[in-house]
Amino acid sequence: MANRTNHVVPSSTGWAVRKSGASRASRNFSTQREAIRYGTQLSRTERTELFIHRENGMIRERNSYGNDPCPPRDKR
Repeated sequence: MANRTNHVVPSSTGWAVRKSGASRASRNFSTQREAIRYGTQLSRTERTELFIHRENGMIRERNSYGNDPCPPRDKR
């Protein structure tokens, strides 16, 4: 199974949430904050990773909401 991810990216109308490999956005927003909120909720539901991009397209942050390839160690 391919590694599915969601991305918060700049768009011509503001910000968009787009699935990896998709040509169209899942949804568009006027602010990055709204897009992050929706992207986080979507990634939690789908148990995927969320990449948040800057206005220039560079990744500023990434969060894993399931199937983490490098989960933190159990601190016992």
